[in-house]
Amino acid sequence: MAIVSTLWSLALLGAIAISLCFTGNVSYRLAQNSFHAATDEALTEATINRAVLALLDPRPDHRLALNTTSRFTLGGASVDIRVQDELGKVDINQVDAPILIALLQWAGLDGVSASALLDKILDWRDRNPLKRINGAKADEYRAAGYDYAPRNGPFQSLDELLLVMGVTPDLYRKIVPALTVYSGRPFVDPQFSPPEVLAALPSLANAVAAQRAAGTASYGGIGDPMLALKGRAFSIDVGIARPNGVAHHHGAIRLTGNPNEPFWILSWQRS
Repeated sequence: MAIVSTLWSLALLGAIAISLCFTGNVSYRLAQNSFHAATDEALTEATINRAVLALLDPRPDHRLALNTTSRFTLGGASVDIRVQDELGKVDINQVDAPILIALLQWAGLDGVSASALLDKILDWRDRNPLKRINGAKADEYRAAGYDYAPRNGPFQSLDELLLVMGVTPDLYRKIVPALTVYSGRPFVDPQFSPPEVLAALPSLANAVAAQRAAGTASYGGIGDPMLALKGRAFSIDVGIARPNGVAHHHGAIRLTGNPNEPFWILSWQRS
């Protein structure tokens, strides 16, 4: 009997030891994840500040190159950063019909389908309760079985476009690199446009290619960049190298022109 009790005691101690080891391993992993998250947050904040300083550098040849990936070491980590001027994209809240039609047709829609989807997009952002010929307001959404209605106001984010009747995930993936909600302008500055915008608006592509080849597509010669870039929005992609992969962060900022608070963060997320 004493032997049985001893064996049970040893088994119990073994189970406790295994449990403590498992708990300790989980705690270690949680602490490690928290440490990496805090480190990434600090590195991302430092990277944003570095990017803003480079954008506002009064020396044209020292300013940050846009639409290209820059790599540097920060805090012992390898960091990639890519900055895009949002004025080079199509603002879904401000764009005129011909530009959006061209983008939709470039994404694969025929003229009739593009025109019909344009009406639905405009009806989503339009405060007017009356729908366009091929548009959709609350009644049409209810009739189609949706449990929501159009915002009747500006898009708050690009992924809201997926809620518009007729916008498929495949179409969204094609056009979203060309879109923004931050420029606040009905026009596009093509010298800072991503390839999707230039492909959709080919009349601009040759002139822009010549500008970029000549190295004139920059903020050189604009005087004080703090004032010249006031109000401009920029999207920023940050990649932080980790032993088990790359931590990606994406967001948007707006330059304020205020040296005490040079930028506002409009959005930020880890992807």
